[in-house]
Amino acid sequence: MKTLFLRLVYVILEEPMYIFLSFILAFSAQALRAESPAPQKLPLKEVLEAALSRNPEIEALRKKNQASGAKITSESGYDRTKIFYESMYSGRERTVGVSQDIPFPGKLSLKGAIARRESDMAEQALKAKELEIASKVRSAYALLFLSRRSIEISEENADLVRRFAKVAESKYSVGKASQLDVLKAQVELSKISNALVTLEQDKETAQATLNVLLNQDPEQPLGLPNEPKVQDLALEYRQLSQAALANRPELLESRHHVRHSKAVTRSARFDLLPDFMVLARRRSADNPEMDGSSDFMVGASLPLWLGKPWAASRTARLEEEESEAEYQAMKNMTLWSVKDLLVKVQAARRLVELYRTSVIPQAQNALNVAQAAYQSDRGTFLDLIDIQRNLLQFRLEHYQHLAEYEISLAELERIVGIPLSEVSK
Repeated sequence: MKTLFLRLVYVILEEPMYIFLSFILAFSAQALRAESPAPQKLPLKEVLEAALSRNPEIEALRKKNQASGAKITSESGYDRTKIFYESMYSGRERTVGVSQDIPFPGKLSLKGAIARRESDMAEQALKAKELEIASKVRSAYALLFLSRRSIEISEENADLVRRFAKVAESKYSVGKASQLDVLKAQVELSKISNALVTLEQDKETAQATLNVLLNQDPEQPLGLPNEPKVQDLALEYRQLSQAALANRPELLESRHHVRHSKAVTRSARFDLLPDFMVLARRRSADNPEMDGSSDFMVGASLPLWLGKPWAASRTARLEEEESEAEYQAMKNMTLWSVKDLLVKVQAARRLVELYRTSVIPQAQNALNVAQAAYQSDRGTFLDLIDIQRNLLQFRLEHYQHLAEYEISLAELERIVGIPLSEVSK
């Protein structure tokens, strides 16, 4: 006990200015909050709508999707028709003609199919990005709530410790407690002040993250986020996995990539076939024998050097096999993610309920008993501080599990690809 007392005295004597400044900062923050108007609420629904309409990543993929849709027509149509005029013999003979390159039948339809698959991939990439941004917004929103709530709990706990300190000072003044009790309270307040610094940093980081997702300045003030709600969802792995395989945009994009690769492979094989060219000309000349004559020509381009088209066909086939392997890997990862996130959601939900109904009420009752015992000289100040510290930790952990529940739920919805309320029906 003597060693502990000397250690506490050393802390107080070595860092008096630090503790003094911590108290001043804590009281100043409380005064500023009392004078400033209450911040407005920040509904999650409005934040999600704003993010989906403003986020530049989504906007970029939206434009890419529109461009890929317009590419289908350009890829499946003929190249430009060539029209030419020729003057010979000082203008005595003139020729007007038209020519058109015509790919082998089936080549243009394959190019159109390739462009359609690219458009399908772009559409799924856009949906995946929207779900990703929504998940990030919900996660940042939950972390912002957690940091703000943790700050409130820590400040409430600091007020409680100050009341304990006053009781200890009163008992010390009449000789019913040692000076060590007063020092313990001061050290406990210093710990809370240190924790508040970290919590303020977490709050600023979460707020900056949310602002960036909203395409706003990182220092833009935000309102108060609402507490995440534990949803009454009957979630089962089989239903979730089936929904994910049918709706996850990344998986659908990978499936379209396989079809795109197959179309590229067929197109590469068609490059071994000839293309055609047709040309029609009509002459007008001063010579009556040549005037009004016309001719028609058909040509073909043949792949006489087969090395290049064969190599392109082989490359396309290997890339098709690669896309099939990537799709299978994405499918496996999707099923694993559904299982992993479902376990996290269920565990977090059970912990939230356990802390709310059992752990925190029991810790609160223990603190009430310890406080009454200390005031009536039947308990020690060390027991009071230990129980108070446990209650603080339990309250913080309760909201940490609540934030983890919301983050895991948001990520699970991103993986499944549709609202979880539709899966649990």
